[in-house]
Formats: sequence, C-alpha cells, structure tokens
Amino acid sequence: MVSFSSLAASGSNLLRLPRNRTEPTLSTPPVLPAFDFASSHHQLPTETSQLGSTTPSPSTAGLDAMPMLTAARNTSGPLAVENQHMATEPSSTPTSWSRSNQQSSAQSKTSQYIDKITSENEKLKRELRAEKLKNEDESKRVAAARTKAEESRSEHQSLQILVDTNSRALERKDRKLEEMAAQLETESKRRKAAETRAEEALKMLGDTRSETQRQLAAAYEQKHLAETNLQTARDGYKRITDASDKRLARLKEDVNELRRERLEDADNIKRHVIVTDQLQHELLRHQRSENKMTDVLAEYKREHRKEIDSLIVEMERLQAIVPEKERQADALLQELLETRDKMKWVMAQRQRTGHD
Repeated sequence: MVSFSSLAASGSNLLRLPRNRTEPTLSTPPVLPAFDFASSHHQLPTETSQLGSTTPSPSTAGLDAMPMLTAARNTSGPLAVENQHMATEPSSTPTSWSRSNQQSSAQSKTSQYIDKITSENEKLKRELRAEKLKNEDESKRVAAARTKAEESRSEHQSLQILVDTNSRALERKDRKLEEMAAQLETESKRRKAAETRAEEALKMLGDTRSETQRQLAAAYEQKHLAETNLQTARDGYKRITDASDKRLARLKEDVNELRRERLEDADNIKRHVIVTDQLQHELLRHQRSENKMTDVLAEYKREHRKEIDSLIVEMERLQAIVPEKERQADALLQELLETRDKMKWVMAQRQRTGHD
C-alpha cells in the first residue's frame, strides 16, 4: 500500500520537474543607420525574455492578451533614416532618384524585419500556448496527486482505526478465552463431581433394584398364596353349599314322603273309621297301631326337628362364616391391588431410571 509520505514526495517531485522548454531566441536584427525605432530594437530582447520567463495565467490565455513586441509605427510620415553617404557629405544635395531608391530599400528592409518579428511573435505565441497547456496538465497531475494523497491519508487513518479496533478485539478475545478456559476447568470439576454422584446413584439404584426385586418376588409369592387361599375358600364354600343343597333336597323329599304317608294314614284312618263297626275286634289293635304310629311319628318329628335345627344352625354358622371369608377375601384383594400399585410404581421408577 502506498503511504502518504511517498505520495507527498512524488507530488513534490512533480512540482520540481524541470521544464523541457526551449526559450525562444531572437536573432539580432540588422543595424540600420538612422532608424527611429532603434530604441525599440534594443528593448525587444528584454520584452521577449520577459515573455519567455512569465507563466501565463488562465485570465490571459487569449491571443489578444499577448504583449506587442514591436513599437507602433509613426504614421505622421516616413521614418528618418541616416545614410552614411549623407553623413560623409552633409553639404551635398541628393537627387530625386537617389532619394526614392534609398527610401524603397529602407522600407523593404523594415518590412522584412517586421515580418521576421511577426513570425517570431507567432512562434512565441504557439510555444507559450503549448507551455500553458503543459502547465495546466502538470497542475491537473499535481491536483490528482494531492487528491490521491488525501485519499491515501484517509485510508491510512481508517486502517489505523481498524488496527486499533482489531487490537482491542483481540484483547477482548484473549480475555474471553481466559474466561472460557476457567469455565472449562470449572465444568470439568463439575463433570467429575457429577460422574461421582452418578456412580453413587447407580450403586444405590442397584441396591434399590435388588431390594425391589426381592420385595416383588415376595409380593408375587403372597399374591399366589392369596389366590390359592381364595380358590380354596371358594371351593370349600361351593362344597358346603352343594352339600347343604343336597341335604335340603333330601329333607324336602323326606318331608314330602312323610306328608304323603300322613295322607295315606289319614285315608287309612278314614277307612278304619268307616269299617270300625266291622272291625271292632280289631279296634284295640288298630288303636295300638295308631298310638304306635303316633309315637313313631312324634319321634320322627322330633328327630326331624332336631335335624332341621342342626341344619339351620349349620346354615347360620355357614352364613356367619361366609361374610367373614368374603371380608377376608376383599381385604386380601385390596392388599393385592395395593401390592400391584406398588409394583407398578417400582417398575415406573425403574424404567425412568433406565431412561435417565
């Protein structure tokens, strides 16, 4: 990148560039003997040298602004010319032919001199115009160099600001790296502590799992025992109920049989009453038989009543036992449900621990 100092040095070198301009030189005009514009001839080199050394300004760029290099001609009459022959012979009077010849030769020399000066003046104007264009180009180059130098200075300042900003950013990043290193060390210690706690938790989880499995096995065993007891109670209750039903059926059959026999006995009594007159001699025997049958019937009724009472007592006892068994079964079922809920909770905790 080009620095501002190098650009400033190049600009100053451009300002110090030598001007490859050749100063116009005027040839020495011929010396006329007695011209009135001899004084202007002696002043001409000075004016031309001043024109060559003067730098034109933009305001005098036109051709009309150029200074006149020749003096104004005397329009009042012909120029007075000193002739050497006239000087040597002041008393002689010139003839008309010689006077006209001398005047024409002097005018021709003056015209040649004026044309030469005019051509030199045009040449100087052209060179001055070229020098002016060259100076304008140099001025433009100098202005461009100055603009480039200013831009380079601004860019240098911007880059310096960026360098300072980057330095501060690097310092902040270094501090951030140090903070991150400290955080990393803290996180490493925290991770080691977390791993230690995780190992302890896994150990406790293993112990808890063993205890839970043992409790689960005991719960399964209790459940199986409770199911076995429940099935046994149900089977016993069913057997007792079936036996009671069978005994009640048998008792109903016996009662029906007794009723049928009693009806038959009533029919026989009726028949006996009808044939009492005919079977008077057998009355006592029949009376004894009837009494005997009555005693037997009473005995049978007593026995039957005893059996009925015993059956009723047994049924009441069974009815009292069955609700107790049902309550025991309900309590056992409630314990089983609680055990199942505990098992579900333990399994859920186990699954959650496994996912973690």
